[in-house]
Amino acid sequence: MSLPVPLVRPPAPAVSPDATRPPTIAITVALAAWDSEVEHAELAHVRRGEARVTDARHLAIYLAHVALGHDLTCLASAFGRDRATIRHALRRIEDRRDDPGFDRRVARLEAILVLLRPSSGRAVRA
Repeated sequence: MSLPVPLVRPPAPAVSPDATRPPTIAITVALAAWDSEVEHAELAHVRRGEARVTDARHLAIYLAHVALGHDLTCLASAFGRDRATIRHALRRIEDRRDDPGFDRRVARLEAILVLLRPSSGRAVRA
């Protein structure tokens, strides 16, 4: 008689460790994780994770795109997602900005990150 095998999933590997991410995206991820009070490493997992982790990842994607000018292809590669998922994250944050409190929070984070954007005003390419 064989014993039942427990159905336990191994922890998801990180998609894009900080060493392979463009430095400005790594900073954005760290800032979004800090602001959202989630562990930095949780944002790099392949699986969506808890809602708070997904929200923090969406925030990092939004900030990297809006404040730093990273294009969708760069973000998809850096976060291990496809471009449609990146667009979805951007829409989610845009929709949440209708809330004045959330909008102020995002505006503060943008003000911090805009200092990292190249002065040329062109989009950042990784």
